[in-house]
Amino acid sequence: MTEKNPPRNDVANAAGPELAEHAPQDTNDDLMNDLSTDENGHGPDPMDQYDLDLLSDIVGIYDALDPMPEMLPDVVLFALGATDLDGEMARLVESESGLVGTRGAAQVEHARRVTFSSEHLTVMVAVEPQPGDTVRLDGWAAPGGSLKVELRSGASTFTTDCDESGRFVFESVPPGPAQIVLHPAPGCDAAIRMPVVTPAIQL
Repeated sequence: MTEKNPPRNDVANAAGPELAEHAPQDTNDDLMNDLSTDENGHGPDPMDQYDLDLLSDIVGIYDALDPMPEMLPDVVLFALGATDLDGEMARLVESESGLVGTRGAAQVEHARRVTFSSEHLTVMVAVEPQPGDTVRLDGWAAPGGSLKVELRSGASTFTTDCDESGRFVFESVPPGPAQIVLHPAPGCDAAIRMPVVTPAIQL
């Protein structure tokens, strides 16, 4: 077996002391045992502490430079819990604060103005902070007309109706992951035959 490289210059320290402190110290013993071998029992040199420390340093650097947004797990879990919704899925096409859920900052800015689009419906939503740690949600659906609007926010569900121009409002909504479902009603555009469901966003 070939000799391993001599003790390395720590990757995190080379990147800077402010990053080195973020490098995790835990090791994964399973990595040292999960090795493939051929029929003669020969395989690659097993991973040792040097390899595990190197991987740990790399993970620590990425966690320091590009951490996961704090709200992302909540949005993902909320979206997974809404898989019972049956309808036409809208897509997020525009956001004043950027795509919600992308990495690059410790805390992603919450949505303030977003636009969703499906084959038969376009929805624009504006979110404004309100006193008491709540938000007001103003929405416009096009084509306008008779639509019932359902807002799923955490464990709560709020409902309202669009007016003739397609406008709807929700007041005193708690901040957090939310999803909008627009249901066709008598008098709505004939092309809208099933509910339109937006992706989950962070209010």
